[in-house]
Amino acid sequence: MGSAENNAEDWREIRSRIDSVANVVFLISGGALSLSISVLLGGKQSGLITPVVASRAVASWYFLLCSVFLFILLKGHLIIQANLLQFRPSFVDKHLKLLNGIGWVVGVAGFAAFCAGMAIMVFAAALAIHV
Repeated sequence: MGSAENNAEDWREIRSRIDSVANVVFLISGGALSLSISVLLGGKQSGLITPVVASRAVASWYFLLCSVFLFILLKGHLIIQANLLQFRPSFVDKHLKLLNGIGWVVGVAGFAAFCAGMAIMVFAAALAIHV
């Protein structure tokens, strides 16, 4: 197997793993956002949600939304990089560290935003039940 073929197989494996992580983030963030927004709107109308809980929940929503946007950006970056690999391999060879660095920064930032959003949401829920 040639070097280009080997690299293409490695690329597909990395892409597959990133897609798996991104899909998990999309699923969990989307579910958490829709469920917590519904619960908070219902709880706020009944007066059970304090301003502190509401502000923490809103912060978690922004982090989760940010994580979704960053993973969409990462998927877009990977699509562009795949096209460059196919049509302009010399450009990719010349800028591989930069392209991979951008992907890593966006991916790690997205995962960090996801973790922060989930942690803040749990903190808000704990505040809501006075733990």
